[in-house]
Amino acid sequence: MSAPQRVLVVGAGGLGSPVLRQLATSGVAHITVIDDDVVDESNLQRQTLYTGDDVGQSKIERAARVLRKLSPGLSVHTIEGRFVPGTAMALLSDHSLVVEGADNLATKFLVADAARLAGVPAVQAGAVRWAGWAFCALPDSACLRCLFEDIPRDQVETCAEAGVVGPVVGVLGGLEAALALRLLQGERPGGELWHYDALKGVIRKTFVRRRSDCPLCAGEIQDLRMERYTAACAA
Repeated sequence: MSAPQRVLVVGAGGLGSPVLRQLATSGVAHITVIDDDVVDESNLQRQTLYTGDDVGQSKIERAARVLRKLSPGLSVHTIEGRFVPGTAMALLSDHSLVVEGADNLATKFLVADAARLAGVPAVQAGAVRWAGWAFCALPDSACLRCLFEDIPRDQVETCAEAGVVGPVVGVLGGLEAALALRLLQGERPGGELWHYDALKGVIRKTFVRRRSDCPLCAGEIQDLRMERYTAACAA
């Protein structure tokens, strides 16, 4: 990579674990990782940065130790908390791209909106049970709202509720890392959507086009009002 790259990783769990490991060993100069959780024994099968000795400890602090061992020259900044509207834009302004591995839809849409408003590329993914997706959005490409429109107001199962198989998030996190590295090397994979179905043994790439009625691409969304990411979840 020709210039120092700064990557913001939102979430240090099942998706974040392979993302962080791959970025740390691929020449990225700086990683900021944000998460508010502790290591839980029940999650070790998919959160592969951690071991039983880490149970009960801060995920980001344990993750930072692993990353520094993997790449002693790597600069790692940890933020123990959530990615929230009040600080999202300031965080993004100091980074080359954001990679999202959150376990809830509100954060996924917040990352998508904030990245577009900040003009920062975003790599995102989601998984439930045996399948999932990974997606790349550039400032001038289709965004997450072109794909999913909005936070569903009906009950939607998350990976925490429905469960997710460890290898599934491993594959999707690897796809996220690959998209991130392609961006950092100058490629423009905007609009690429990767589907993975472990039961069928299929990985499939498609392209998402901008929707003419997308409120984010059309400029209707100009700020990160908290109610946009909470009202839908409470409905």
